[in-house]
Amino acid sequence: MLKRVLLLVVILIIAIAIFMALSASKPEKKQLQRPEKVWRVKTVPVKLEQISPEITLYGRVETPRRASLNAAISADVSQVNILEGAVVSEGDVLITLDNSDADLLLEQRRADLAEINAAISSERARQKRDKSLLANEKALLDLAEKAVTRAKKLDASRLVTRSSLDDAVANQQRQVVTLKRLEYDISEHPARLAGLKAQQTRANAILAQAQLDVDRAFIKAPFSGRIANLNVSLGDRVRIGDNLLSIYDLGHLEVRAQIPGRYLKQIRDDLAQGKTPKAIANLDGHTLAFELNRLSGETRQDSGGVDGLFSLIEDDHILALGTFIELSLSLGSQDNVIVMPFNALYGLNRVYRINDGYLEAVKITRVGEYENSQGQTQLLIRSDTLQEGDRVVSTQLPNAITGLRVEAVNDGS
Repeated sequence: MLKRVLLLVVILIIAIAIFMALSASKPEKKQLQRPEKVWRVKTVPVKLEQISPEITLYGRVETPRRASLNAAISADVSQVNILEGAVVSEGDVLITLDNSDADLLLEQRRADLAEINAAISSERARQKRDKSLLANEKALLDLAEKAVTRAKKLDASRLVTRSSLDDAVANQQRQVVTLKRLEYDISEHPARLAGLKAQQTRANAILAQAQLDVDRAFIKAPFSGRIANLNVSLGDRVRIGDNLLSIYDLGHLEVRAQIPGRYLKQIRDDLAQGKTPKAIANLDGHTLAFELNRLSGETRQDSGGVDGLFSLIEDDHILALGTFIELSLSLGSQDNVIVMPFNALYGLNRVYRINDGYLEAVKITRVGEYENSQGQTQLLIRSDTLQEGDRVVSTQLPNAITGLRVEAVNDGS
């Protein structure tokens, strides 16, 4: 039994020794080293310069002086003197409404006024007559009183009948009533005249209103400008308040364009210092010059900046309301800015420079745009990290990340 166990142990030891010998004698497996992939990119050198940046803005033409002319009377359109887009001068008759009804009403108001004027003249003549009669009536009263006195003396002497005395007294009383009535009429003259003058004033106002209605039949241009739209034609019936046309002032055209928030501080500083930022635009082969007049007083909730209102420096008659305009706004000169192609920008605020053959992300601040001598628009940036002579990648890499191995293909150029 012991011999069997020893035999098995010996066999096991021999097997292990043979396995170890075979393992030690097998050929070594060579490990292949894969070379690191290198991305070939173009680069641009960093050069700190003093440049006046430009930014591109997009806006539309609008105006603070746009009038909608509405009908002030109900009438038929009898004449249309303009078409949409026509340029008119202040005071030009644009539309004429049928004013037959207004003319008839105006004649009626004139007649009412003439009647009141006649009443005033009659009242003044009456006052003059009453004053001239007053002395006569007083003289007649004096005679009547003397007649009564004589009648009373004769009656006391029994020389006249009682009826004669009564007739003298009655005549005296009638004369007293007549005189008092005349005096009352004279005293009431100011009140009657004031009432007639009040009627005259009212009639004048009503006449002026009627005249105004006649004048309102002629729709005139409130200022020189261009017809934006025309809503009626010959023969239409319009009611009070119906819109007839719209007109805008060519002398007050503006372009409203949104200025991104990152440029607002510099623009506000320039405006505070009395500087007026200038902008240019090309429209239908014309180069138009603008200047920033003011900033909007309200910021929309969905806006990333503030609207700037640009006024045209020169002739603006080629502009139409609502025209889309692309502006190139020049900002003040700035130091230590770097000119870069737009391909060098990653995201909104990042570029990559090459550091010992590897990419390194650098945060930058966008300053604006710049058009070089070849007419190419390039990006202006600023960074405290980038130094003069650094090389920034100008090739867009889909997998750009710090530490990526790259090789500049134009380092020797």
